[in-house]
Amino acid sequence: MELMEQESLIKNGQSLCPACGTPAADGIVERYGKYSLIACKACELYHWYPRTMPDATWYEQMYGGRDTKLLPLEPGHKYFLGDPAVPKQGELLDIGCGTGNFLAAARDAGYEITGIELSGNAAAFAKEKTRLPRVFPLSISQFTSQYSSMKFDFVSFFEVLEHQADPKEFMEDVRSCLRSRGYIALSVPNRDRWLSGPDVFDYPPNHFLRWNAVSLKKFLNSEGFEVISLKEQPAGLAHTALMLNMLLRTGLTSRFSDQPCASFRDVMQMAPEEASAALLAKPAMRQRVVQVLGRIKSAVCYPAALVLYPYVRMRGLKGTYLYCLARGKH
Repeated sequence: MELMEQESLIKNGQSLCPACGTPAADGIVERYGKYSLIACKACELYHWYPRTMPDATWYEQMYGGRDTKLLPLEPGHKYFLGDPAVPKQGELLDIGCGTGNFLAAARDAGYEITGIELSGNAAAFAKEKTRLPRVFPLSISQFTSQYSSMKFDFVSFFEVLEHQADPKEFMEDVRSCLRSRGYIALSVPNRDRWLSGPDVFDYPPNHFLRWNAVSLKKFLNSEGFEVISLKEQPAGLAHTALMLNMLLRTGLTSRFSDQPCASFRDVMQMAPEEASAALLAKPAMRQRVVQVLGRIKSAVCYPAALVLYPYVRMRGLKGTYLYCLARGKH
């Protein structure tokens, strides 16, 4: 779709909010490539337009480096496992389980676990390395179609909702897996987090939706869920150091590199062959020097972050994650 045609649809209200169905009415707050970021004035969700989710091959290409190792638990996982409002037993389905880090932790905590993962490589790793028998290389829609009789006390989807082109359709699939009055647990990047520069992962076709506490609560309520716990991660020391590093941009890459270095945000926009070449390309000598200098700069930011951190805490600045536990109303 041509950009002018796309913006005309938005201005004429023909682009609808995927969460509440409100016409866009020219709420464009950012543009990137062929995409426009729209702020919904009714439910406060920010959503990119147009939205077409990539397939499993794309995710395997972009996240292939994560398919062969067990990553540490994310904050959302820890919040769930430590949430006093969460019942400590039951059958749990984790959507987007990756290589099984949360599934293994939930199993050890006493839950009966099942996982689904769009990446076949990650699902295979989870089954083999963590000895988890019920891990399926399926999307949620494929799972509900093939295993319609399976119902769960909990459905979790950590760092998944922001990827959805159609969040209402996604939640319909979630509800079909859930027992009456069952629980959902999730985390998303918090749109209200402290940022001193663009988060290169938070762009389409990787992320289509930008949630904050208000928009997430409104959406879940409209989908038939009562929010029980809602936690905004505070900005920690590592986040403070990262924001200082982003703030103190030096331009080393552009000044000293003999070839442009594409960020993940740029690589996501490339055709598959071009993206593959960019991801597999070995950096030239000058690029390696720049990378070493960049790591040194990152390390130097930690002592500065220690000095700044009391101010960060006093201001109540927010970190990356927004965690939520909710229960079905029926």
